[in-house]
Amino acid sequence: MHRLDTFPDETLIGQYRTVFSSRSGLDVLGHMLWDLGVFQQISDGAEDVALKNYGLRLVSILAGGEVAAGSLHAFLEAAMRQPVSRGGTE
Repeated sequence: MHRLDTFPDETLIGQYRTVFSSRSGLDVLGHMLWDLGVFQQISDGAEDVALKNYGLRLVSILAGGEVAAGSLHAFLEAAMRQPVSRGGTE
């Protein structure tokens, strides 16, 4: 099990990107992020906050660290194309 306080290496980031880089993968990723509450206001409940934080971590992993936002689709595509920065930040 990976600790949540460590950031994945370039190989694992590449594997995440491979999984979500197809058109279907982007659709599934968008659905997952919506369900995790990334793109909407959530309650202050611990479960909702934990789910949203996990969704944001997934976005951060796919982006290789720093995240640049735009429309949902453009954002997801841009995140998949960003270069991986060594020692990415969350």
